[in-house]
Amino acid sequence: MLKLPLRRYSVKLRRCFVVITIALCCFGSVIQNAQAITVQELGVSPGETASISVTGFYTGDVSVGILKLVVDGVATDGFCIDPYHFSLSSSSEYEFRSLAEGPKLPATMGAIKAEAISKLWAMAYSPNMTAEEAAALQIAIWETLVGDNFSVLGNDYGAGFLLQRLEDYAGNGANLIALTGPGQDYVVPTPDSGSTLIFLAVAAAALVPVHLRLRHHHVATA
Repeated sequence: MLKLPLRRYSVKLRRCFVVITIALCCFGSVIQNAQAITVQELGVSPGETASISVTGFYTGDVSVGILKLVVDGVATDGFCIDPYHFSLSSSSEYEFRSLAEGPKLPATMGAIKAEAISKLWAMAYSPNMTAEEAAALQIAIWETLVGDNFSVLGNDYGAGFLLQRLEDYAGNGANLIALTGPGQDYVVPTPDSGSTLIFLAVAAAALVPVHLRLRHHHVATA
């Protein structure tokens, strides 16, 4: 039986590690680039106008309903979880966070409020919901998040009734994630974007053992 000389085997092994290093560097670059997210806010549709008061920040009329967003080029529906900041038409400085860690200060979320909002979404959200239903869900989200520091000065479009229903809701919450950035922060459905990164990682990790198995087979049959 012929054996591959040790020096040649070491060269092949080093080449193999060069390949996996390059692959992992590319993988790391993908992860780094994925951290910066561009969010565009196109408007509220469907929605209504409500008069609200946020203690220490704003009192007046606002548009309430489904926020039409474009997140890294993908259209999605969202709702505001940050009544302490005004919205921006576009920013490339957003990032995904868990809903519990979502809004920046002075808003605070936590696990309990995050669970309540995910259940409100599961109960009430529909892409075909009416303007009144969309307004009610947005106001209910703000009331859940801000508590006594938030008040509606007129029509709440049924938000109070929605919060009453929440007390008896026994179903699961929706799978949601927060978008946090320099403007308003948003809650949106969790995107299915991890499969590509997982595939790259698995493929990169598989390069070494596959390469070595081929070389081992060559030595044994020579």
